[in-house]
Amino acid sequence: MAQPGSSANPLRMGVFSISPALAAGEKKGFFAANDVQVSLEQVESSEQQFRDFDAGAYDVLQASFDTVLNYRCNASNDLGRTLNVLADFALDLGMGLSVMSPPEITSLEAVRGGEVAVDAANSGYAYVLYSILDKAGLRRGVDYTVVSQGSVAERYRKMTDGYAAATLLSDGLEALAGQQGMNHLADESVLNMPYIGSVAAWNGQWYAENRNTARRFREAYEAALAWVLEPANREEAADLIADARDLHAPDAQRVLEAELGPWGLARDTDITDEPARAVIGLRKQYNGFDADPAVNPYGDLSEFFVNSGPHFTESL
Repeated sequence: MAQPGSSANPLRMGVFSISPALAAGEKKGFFAANDVQVSLEQVESSEQQFRDFDAGAYDVLQASFDTVLNYRCNASNDLGRTLNVLADFALDLGMGLSVMSPPEITSLEAVRGGEVAVDAANSGYAYVLYSILDKAGLRRGVDYTVVSQGSVAERYRKMTDGYAAATLLSDGLEALAGQQGMNHLADESVLNMPYIGSVAAWNGQWYAENRNTARRFREAYEAALAWVLEPANREEAADLIADARDLHAPDAQRVLEAELGPWGLARDTDITDEPARAVIGLRKQYNGFDADPAVNPYGDLSEFFVNSGPHFTESL
């Protein structure tokens, strides 16, 4: 059987959104040049993503670090058991997580009494939204109702229908929603803390057996990222986004600008202690860990990372 990452057996990556770096890795040949082939496969929700990951449909994930925590620690997740899922390196810092609303909702206070849409109520970036609303005096389950509506792309498609009082958009879709008359009410910067968004995550056993392939994937991704960050390549990078995400050129340019913003692509792919613990603290704040989690999220964080990743020793 062909080795994972070969042309006959490409790495299957479950992604929510094709970032500029992933697009460049594929279309500019950075993955192929480092002897790894990657198939980017769109997911519908974090629940579908991890269900199919568990079934072996994906080798690597573009997943929020918070979702990795959920499936690593909590047997109460939708699968009913924990998974041996480990983070490798940072992909982004949240991609500009923004609370967006239809035109008639002009403030966070106006969300009171309405529904807010998330990917999954106890996973992903839902806790970012809860914290932003908390700071505005709105309590989950008291002042608004949470509804699960799938991926950010799906929520963006539904936003213009006025299906919810607010949702959390990112990956440049917040910029496109604003262009269409939706209101930008707040974003992740109001949390006033470092944050890690999406990471590349592997099955721990798969990684142990294929670490050289995983290493080549990371090296190729970082080369593609460096290409995207070079100002001389911005126009071509926008063209890659237009093609990968089926956008008109002006919209692709807006998406690229948003994803290169301060909360966009992670310039440094190493995951450090402070933002990792910030994500854990946010989940802890909303009782997002089982009473007896399978892995202790408050001590040594090396349990959440592949061997090539950093080890954390401080406790909360």
